[in-house]
Amino acid sequence: MSPIESIILGVVSGVVTAALIYLLGLLYKTQILPWYRAVTYKGVDISGAWVAHVDEQDDLKAKFDLYLDQKAHHLSGSAVIIQGADLEKPASTVNMAVTGSIWEGFITLNMQSRDRARLSYSTSLLRVVNGGIRLEGSYLYRSIRTDEIQAQELRWERNKNG
Repeated sequence: MSPIESIILGVVSGVVTAALIYLLGLLYKTQILPWYRAVTYKGVDISGAWVAHVDEQDDLKAKFDLYLDQKAHHLSGSAVIIQGADLEKPASTVNMAVTGSIWEGFITLNMQSRDRARLSYSTSLLRVVNGGIRLEGSYLYRSIRTDEIQAQELRWERNKNG
C-alpha cells in the first residue's frame, strides 16, 4: 500500500470512528439514559391533562389547558390559554410549548408561545397537593396589555376528560 493510500485510509477510518462514537453518545443521551431514569424514578407522576380557570378583573376570564409528558424529573408538553369576557367566544387563544422539571413535589414550568410573532412567555412554581390530583402555586407572565410582569395564583386540577 502506498503512503497516499495509507493516509486516505487513516483519514476515512478516523472520520467513520468519530461518527460512530458520536452516534453511540447520541443514542445513550436520547434513548438509554431517559429509559433508565424512567425505570428508576419513584416520585409522583403528574403526566396527563390539567385545567385551571381564572376570573380576572374587568370581567376577563381565562382557561388554561395543560398537557404534560413526564420522563422522570423532566417535563415537556403543551398548553392552550383561552382569554376573554366569554370563553365560548374568546378574545384570544395562545398555544404554548412547555418545559420544566419536578423535584420533591415542587414543579417549575416555563411556557413560550409557539407563534414566534407573539411574545408570550411565562413561568410557574407549583407544588403537588392532595396526593397528586392538584397543583397549586404562582404563575408569572408578561402582560400583553400593560407590558409588565404580573403574577397570578393558579390551582390546576387533573382534567378527567383529557
